[in-house]
Amino acid sequence: MAILSRQPVSISDVVAVARGGDPVSFASVTERDIRSSRAIVEAALASDEPVYGLNRELGAGRDVVVSPDRIAEFQARTIRNSSGGIGEPLALDQVRATIFARLAGFARGGAGVTVELARRYASLLNDGVHVHVPRSGSVGAADLTHLAAIAAVASGSGRVVVDGVTVPGALDPLALQAHEALAALSGNSYSVGVGALVLHDLARIVNASDRVVALSVAATGGNPSPFSLAIQSAHRSIGQAASAKRIRALLLEPVGEVSTQDPVSFRAAPQVHGAFAEAVTAAAASVTLELNSSTENPLVDLETGRMISGGNFQVVGLAIAYDSLRVALGHVAATSERRIARISGLQADARRAGRTRVPGLLWYSAASLVAEIKQLANPVSLLVTPLSEGVEDHSSNAALALQQLERSAALTRDVLAIEAISAAEFVVIGGDIPLSDGLQDLVDVVAAHLDEPADVLVAAVSEYLFQPDSLRN
Repeated sequence: MAILSRQPVSISDVVAVARGGDPVSFASVTERDIRSSRAIVEAALASDEPVYGLNRELGAGRDVVVSPDRIAEFQARTIRNSSGGIGEPLALDQVRATIFARLAGFARGGAGVTVELARRYASLLNDGVHVHVPRSGSVGAADLTHLAAIAAVASGSGRVVVDGVTVPGALDPLALQAHEALAALSGNSYSVGVGALVLHDLARIVNASDRVVALSVAATGGNPSPFSLAIQSAHRSIGQAASAKRIRALLLEPVGEVSTQDPVSFRAAPQVHGAFAEAVTAAAASVTLELNSSTENPLVDLETGRMISGGNFQVVGLAIAYDSLRVALGHVAATSERRIARISGLQADARRAGRTRVPGLLWYSAASLVAEIKQLANPVSLLVTPLSEGVEDHSSNAALALQQLERSAALTRDVLAIEAISAAEFVVIGGDIPLSDGLQDLVDVVAAHLDEPADVLVAAVSEYLFQPDSLRN
């Protein structure tokens, strides 16, 4: 069970709730914090002090008064007006990650929601409600459209997914109180929650990419010296050293002569993969920071007892981290394609003799994927469109940066699978290449699917390479 308290929330917590189905509850201290923050909202409302989103409207209407008799209507209108998301709906684990991230924000007390609303969000998770959340709409200054879809269902309307079909929400109505509509929307919970899932999965690419390189080195009789402890100690990069150690552990002592020096895509693999691993670590730190920060605007400050206007919803650092990760993935994929090209060249005679079973143009597919990955590496955090009559004149595009990262990761997995297939077939044809157990297992998986169509072959190898270690045969 995930118990929301004053302790930090981790990426592992998000994964456990989103994919493991762990139930969610509140510690008693958390409920006290939520009640205390709600009392501050009620006091501000009673004082008639101008407060954004409480007794004043939003965006360009920030100075328009919301009279007491219009507060209930204003909550409903805020949710309805923000429900502009379009596109394919999020998968269930992505919806659950988004809800959990927003609920973690409620639990910190900065949102000023009622305990009743917080409990309703917990019930969405504990009851397994699959909210229909369209994928597109956020510009990264709070994921408004994503969170509006969830808030609509939480308040008794909106749409849910039942047996793959989207239907109107069937929860009992829950009237949103003053400020709760904005509080429900005031977070980058999609970019943070789903980002936690993506980063969790990227860790598998870190490990699998080293395994694939080791197979390519072993298959081609490559020189193991670039992976030696001496070379890695001379550079002092933690990520690079870890990559080289994984590759080194999978290689046997070479038999016979090896080349004096292999192409850069082989011998500098630890430098590339290490940079990627360190980018994953940096992005994970950024996601963890956002998971444990109060990003609401206005912030309900328990220390001063005030509602304070601010800009913590502007997650530029997170967007930059996602942009950087796509660049790092681009290098991983590009060097993999170069190794595929090298192996393809070595296979030319066998291909002409009709001894190969993998289509030669599978290399071309890898090259096509790499071209797209390189295009996806372009930064999107700078693609700012001023909105709301120029009042909202800057945003982070964190959601788009994340979605591009998802796509880039999926393509990179396929490129690495193609490299594994190319190297494994080279081993199968050679017949007398000694391999460690870890590499032989990979070759055996590829060999079992060599007569499948190319797309089926790549999918099977990719599934094997990137599934959790606990599920791998």
